[in-house]
This record gives sequence, C-alpha cells and structure tokens, in this order.
Amino acid sequence: MNKLFNIPNILTLSRIFLLPFFVGCFFINSKFGLIFALIIFVFCCITDYFDGYYARTYKQTTKIGQMLDPLADKILVSITILFIVGLEMVSVYTIIPAAIILCREIIISGVRDATEFSGKNFKTSYLSKCKTATQMISLSLIMLSNILNSNVLLKCGEAMFWISAIIAIISGIIYCKLHLFKKSS
Repeated sequence: MNKLFNIPNILTLSRIFLLPFFVGCFFINSKFGLIFALIIFVFCCITDYFDGYYARTYKQTTKIGQMLDPLADKILVSITILFIVGLEMVSVYTIIPAAIILCREIIISGVRDATEFSGKNFKTSYLSKCKTATQMISLSLIMLSNILNSNVLLKCGEAMFWISAIIAIISGIIYCKLHLFKKSS
C-alpha cells in the first residue's frame, strides 16, 4: 500500500477535507448548522484519536502524517475557538484562554519547525495530548450547550477550556525548555 494512503493518513486527510464544511456550518445561522458543526467536530476528534492509534499500533507512521496530523488539529481547534468567541457563544472572559491557546499553538509550531529543521525529533508529549483532549471536550461542550441552551453545560465547557489553557501554558513551557533552551552536548 502506498505510504501516503495508509489508514492514519486517510483519517487525517478526511479531517482536513471536512474543515470547509465545518466552517460552512457556522454560517448556517441556526441550531441546525451548529448541530452539523458539532457532528463534524466530534467526528474529527474521533478520527484524531484513531489516526494516532493506527499509526502507533500498526507502525504506519509517515513524515507526511507527522506533519499533517498536528496541522489538522491546530486548524480545527483554532477555527472552532474563533467561531465560538466571534459568535459570542461564550462569556467575554473566555477570550483570555482562547488567546493563550492560540498563541501557544503558534509558538509551539515555530518550536516544532526549528527542532525538526535542526534535524532533531519533536515528539508530542503526554501532557500535550491531554491539552488537545481537554480542548476538544471543552469545545464540544460549549457547542452542545448552545444547541441545548444549557447554562450548566456552558459553564462546564468554559471551565474545562480554562483548564486546557493552563495545560497549554505548562506544556508550552516544557516544550520550549526542552527544545529551545536545552544545552548541546
């Protein structure tokens, strides 16, 4: 089988392919559009888990997959954050963790590029995987709360979003310390 078209890469490419439809759902200014956005978002979150699982379990890791997978995740999460904040689906103070998360993603993308450009390996940490999971769960809860008009779900989603921002800061500091400030031997 062509290395480009293995199961993990197909799952990653499916997430990238769905991004324009995901964005389009937010422009259907109704609960119907938000329901479809949530369905696409949850599908993308599930495929994110399974592409990593298949890549590790069946040793189907590829360079293109290592590049596209985090890119697909960052685009999905960033677009979702921009829409939930821009469409005022959350309280005004949620702009703070949103800014933290978006800035962290930009900084760590640069750190990843610099690390890989220097010929070193940039592995995703367990803490970073926890960050991604809490972001995806919190964003799902926020979208679901807007569909169901549930203040309880909204507050849970916002609280988890703040937690994901804290994890983003901690994992970002660890990445910078490990890859930027590490002494050469």
